[in-house]
Amino acid sequence: MEGARVSTVEQTAKAEDEKPKQPPARPVGEIQSDIEQTRARLVGNLEQLKAEASPKALSGKAQAKAKSVFLNEDGSVKTERVAAVAGVVVGLLLVRRGVKARSRRKEIARLSQVVWVPVPRSAVNPEVAALARNARELAPLTETYAPALELTSA
Repeated sequence: MEGARVSTVEQTAKAEDEKPKQPPARPVGEIQSDIEQTRARLVGNLEQLKAEASPKALSGKAQAKAKSVFLNEDGSVKTERVAAVAGVVVGLLLVRRGVKARSRRKEIARLSQVVWVPVPRSAVNPEVAALARNARELAPLTETYAPALELTSA
């Protein structure tokens, strides 16, 4: 039993040694000065954050970043980047032009399907009548309407 008591006493002694030791008490003045220093650091950090987050600072950063994309550190132009952007712009303009031309061609094709109705010659001046005689070239007629429209020269 004594062996068991000794081990219990040793365990208690070891447990007391392992307890975290509290730091020595600091004077109140030292604690207050630490609080004031921390407060001053926080105020400085807040002022720095406010300055960095201002719209003027953010726009300046964005401008610098955009310039760094197209300019080297020595101020010379990065020709490969400028050429790439110019190529993209020209490509977009060509695509836009192609889309417009395609829509124009579709509109002309749609309009060519519209039935052309002749106007009596008496209602048209002679110059327009001459144009009307040649209208077959301008608007192809379908087979159903071709016999009804007899365009003959006078």
